[in-house]
Amino acid sequence: MERGAINLISGGVDSVTTAYYVARILKPKRQLLIFCNYGQRTYAEEEFCIRKVAELLGTPLKIIDLRWLGEISTSLLTKPDALIPETRPEDLWDPEKAKQRILRWWDPCRNAILLLVGLAHAESLYISTGERYDVYIGIRRETPVRMKDNTPEFMEEMNRVAEHATHHGGYRLLAPLIEHDKDMVVKLGESLGVPWEYTYSCYRGGGLREVNGRTLPVHCGVCSNCRRRAIAFRDAGVRDPSVYERPPL
Repeated sequence: MERGAINLISGGVDSVTTAYYVARILKPKRQLLIFCNYGQRTYAEEEFCIRKVAELLGTPLKIIDLRWLGEISTSLLTKPDALIPETRPEDLWDPEKAKQRILRWWDPCRNAILLLVGLAHAESLYISTGERYDVYIGIRRETPVRMKDNTPEFMEEMNRVAEHATHHGGYRLLAPLIEHDKDMVVKLGESLGVPWEYTYSCYRGGGLREVNGRTLPVHCGVCSNCRRRAIAFRDAGVRDPSVYERPPL
């Protein structure tokens, strides 16, 4: 049976590349992008990018309200007035410092919740139309200390949950880039034509800016995610078109 695809998309390099990989390589019968608003401080920049990506892919986009998650989250990513500290490039791959940073960004059960949102849509579509959909998420290791919900083991467990949580079973939750390093993701995305200027990685949020007649999102350049983004483009040998408030490297 030919299957459709539901892409959970955040606007970042990994999730947008995953969406392009599904669209350009796997070529599903139908594709749906799902973006969740969990009260993240960079929602405006992410939504702007995702709407551009959906338009360029010609793919429907659905936005899900999960703001209750932001209300209970202790993550700095959901605290618009909290200070996001600068991270030195040399500290990115220090395991001890990475351990100290994890809880700054940890939203309770976020990736599990996102996958269940996708799974619920897949089940609803199968019950109502008889069409099967796979659910794709663009997670992968970002730090030397891997977050528990960014692992192959996590995906295996979530697939077991999917079998027991749905009436018919047979749904697939997939993370095709989970073993990729970020520079590998950039190389893949470049080959697929990902519009990098419409991807967003910053933890602080820099708003939108007119640049040469185009509206583009602004990255701070100095948070850990901006640094990793810039390093990935450098290591991949791909030009980074991102707008940075401060030079990341």
